[in-house]
Amino acid sequence: MPKQRVYYDYVDGSLVPFWYVLTFRPYEIPWEQETYYFEVIAPFEYYDRDYFDDSILSASINIEDLLTNILQISRLGLNLSKIKQRILKHGVEPWEVSQLIIQLPDIEEVLKLLPNERKTSFILS
Repeated sequence: MPKQRVYYDYVDGSLVPFWYVLTFRPYEIPWEQETYYFEVIAPFEYYDRDYFDDSILSASINIEDLLTNILQISRLGLNLSKIKQRILKHGVEPWEVSQLIIQLPDIEEVLKLLPNERKTSFILS
């Protein structure tokens, strides 16, 4: 399971979260899969952006890479095949990447698409 952190900065004296970062152990990202779902775990570890470790090879996640699934409501997904294609275009082998960076506003937009409550449908006969 990746380490999940939120990196923030102060803007006009207010704490503003910027990045949601998933840090994996070497070879932990399942690049052979099309998708990867993870549970967003709260409370988050908050770190100042100055403490972001840029020595770890990272990939940026676009909003189009984020997935939801009605069967996995409490989880957020990543389209690994799209991310992998983008990484390969930069001449990097995906297995070398150990960190995925998601802009917090992108996560917030996707989470708005999820239902606020779980609904169960059934038929009475």
